[in-house]
Amino acid sequence: MQIDLVLFLLVFSINVISATISEDYGEWGNWGDWSKCSVSCGYGSIHRNKNWIYKNGQVSNYTYSMIVECWTKIACPVDGGWTMWTAWSDCTRMCGGGTSTRTRLCLAPEPSSNGRDCDGYPREEQQCNVIFCPVLPDNFDMSVCNDTTFICKSQRQCISEVFHCDNKLQCHDGSDELPDECRKFNSLNSSGSQLNIVMNILIIVIATLSVIVITNHPV
Repeated sequence: MQIDLVLFLLVFSINVISATISEDYGEWGNWGDWSKCSVSCGYGSIHRNKNWIYKNGQVSNYTYSMIVECWTKIACPVDGGWTMWTAWSDCTRMCGGGTSTRTRLCLAPEPSSNGRDCDGYPREEQQCNVIFCPVLPDNFDMSVCNDTTFICKSQRQCISEVFHCDNKLQCHDGSDELPDECRKFNSLNSSGSQLNIVMNILIIVIATLSVIVITNHPV
């Protein structure tokens, strides 16, 4: 067995208090054999001992121990552990009952060296948005739909664009309030509003400068 002398401890154990050891009383015996490594994988320790031997040949209880680190060269099994759950996903439907999911991974830590896999499931699902959907008007005429309307995903109804992503369901399939689409829609509207504000400020500044110029330099 290869031994890494990383840790070296000498332990002098005396079982009789106030005893004094002197060469006049004897000498240390030979070292005993090394013990087996204290673990079957990873790092542990081994030790060997020798005892004080009196001149009359009697082996005393005075022990001199050497402890050394050992390495088995075998990786210890690591059981898998789950990561935290992700946030619940957006509901697949805004009305009429949809599903929302969340996931986790067996990577905290990942199983290795014949360690056990994580117990449980990597995915959970729950029902969401079980409210009733708006009723589809009878014989809805799609010819009324144009650039100022929002066409529902079913392609069977459209609503005024002003009702798109206003936090109130208008489409019979709830598609006018889908979270991901509304986030993008509101982001674009926000950017457009900011641009309009900048343009209005610029127009006011130009108009003000024009008035100043005309006042100071009348025609």
